[in-house]
Amino acid sequence: MLTHNDRKYLEPCLRSIQERISCPFEVILVENGSSEPVEDEVLMQYQWLRFIRSEKNLGFNAGNNLAAKDAKGKYILLLNIDTILLTDVAPALRLLESDLKIGVVGGEAYDSSQKWRPSAGHFPTWWRLWLFRSLWIKPKLPYGPTELQAFNVDWVEGSFLMTSLKNWEEIGGFDERYFLFGNDLHFCRSMAERGLAVAQCAAVKYVHYCGFGVSRLGNLYAGFREYHKKFSGPLERRMANAVLRAGLVARIAAYGAWYSVTRDSGIRDKFRRFAEVRRNWARLTP
Repeated sequence: MLTHNDRKYLEPCLRSIQERISCPFEVILVENGSSEPVEDEVLMQYQWLRFIRSEKNLGFNAGNNLAAKDAKGKYILLLNIDTILLTDVAPALRLLESDLKIGVVGGEAYDSSQKWRPSAGHFPTWWRLWLFRSLWIKPKLPYGPTELQAFNVDWVEGSFLMTSLKNWEEIGGFDERYFLFGNDLHFCRSMAERGLAVAQCAAVKYVHYCGFGVSRLGNLYAGFREYHKKFSGPLERRMANAVLRAGLVARIAAYGAWYSVTRDSGIRDKFRRFAEVRRNWARLTP
């Protein structure tokens, strides 16, 4: 788990871990360059918490890599701090233990009102990039024993991502050239390249409060571009870049026209963020 100026989520998340998880566990918390330090009282209350302080914000990828290096268990779970477990994680663990062909297991996410929200999806083929919403799905293809309520998917969200420590180390963790976004997608695709499946376990449920914000659009586009740079052939890569750029221009035009009519500040912010992505296009990948 990572914390960066999101102190309000920490204790509810820790309480849910303490109350819900039935198997032996350790929790490694990285204070990721936060100006809101974790209080000593919290560390004393949750004495099973292992604490690492980083003086600078390493980002999601490098921060999780740092935590994973200190892990002692056979399996690891990446869990966002802005989450609350609604169930035990045991079904996801049983799924990993029962089938060596599974590389990654995710849980089923809900929003703050406990309404289902997408947390798994399809790989971003060039034609799916026309509509970002098509990348997220409610899985329907069952996988494994019915009592585990597992479904086959291409990728699961990094807010709840369980794998074996062996798989994590063989993949090399997350790509630290990127600050955040795309990590879960790249990791799951790397598993698929090794012939391992990715499953979402609907028997494991959790609340995820935050998620994507418009301020992170640049990270999102960079993640898609790097995915195709890493996993696609020349033609697929060119098609994906063309679709992303065409969609970017269309969104700028649409939000610009929308704002000129409504003068809505939220629409203006989206217009500016998409325009910023276009200006910085050449610098979106390392």
